[in-house]
Amino acid sequence: MPRVLVLDDSPMLVELTVEALLAAGFQAAGAVDLASLDAQLKGGPVDLVLMDVNMPEMFGDDVVEYLRHQRGVKAKLVLYSDIAEPELVQKTRSSGADGYIGKADGIEGVVARVRQMLGVAPRAPLPAPRAAEEAESPTPEAGSAKRPRILIVDDSEMTARIIEADLVSKGFEVHVADSAEAATKIILKKQTRPDLVLLDVRMPNVNGEQFCRFIKGNTLFAGIKVLLCSGENVEELQRICREAGADGYVAKDAVLSKVVARELA
Repeated sequence: MPRVLVLDDSPMLVELTVEALLAAGFQAAGAVDLASLDAQLKGGPVDLVLMDVNMPEMFGDDVVEYLRHQRGVKAKLVLYSDIAEPELVQKTRSSGADGYIGKADGIEGVVARVRQMLGVAPRAPLPAPRAAEEAESPTPEAGSAKRPRILIVDDSEMTARIIEADLVSKGFEVHVADSAEAATKIILKKQTRPDLVLLDVRMPNVNGEQFCRFIKGNTLFAGIKVLLCSGENVEELQRICREAGADGYVAKDAVLSKVVARELA
């Protein structure tokens, strides 16, 4: 199968995109900067390079020129971004890239466009992996119900553990992640994919608003609800909910005060 490289300064997006391409049958690898991209290029022939436009070291359209003229790369070079489509089209033309893919298309859209650009037909679904995956999960006993699964994403360990203890006491299955990158690994696996994500807004690297957009922008996670849990003012939470597509919000101090009051009662 064709070999595809993914260049993006977000490790989370690189990992998810590479995982999706591998699942689709491609050979795929990721890079978060030019040094790691150079290392991947030395690993063998490449058929397509998918590159983010807004990189810290160099814009994606400049990377196209670098790969073409300095590295002599013959692979298809494709820009990948969430900037407005007219601007993305203009950058594609001016840089000489072979095409572009909007991040708003979601991961499935990326895989479909890569297939189209490389002339690769979709693989027929295989029943065996599904059977194996289901075999990993124990069969519920008669009369038992699946516990709702909640993922808490918060870079404050103390806050996350207080909320976790409260939810576990109410019978929920709870997982905790301290970053969007760690949370991505949890939601990618069917065995740990949550029904609801309780998401802090202010986190380093990928913040809650960006991560919410990421979840809501991919049909793979269509069944996951997202509740923002933050100390932001109500107006800001409402804006983020509206623009990022969250299912709702709850003030973090309200959540913690109820938990603490009950613990001290």
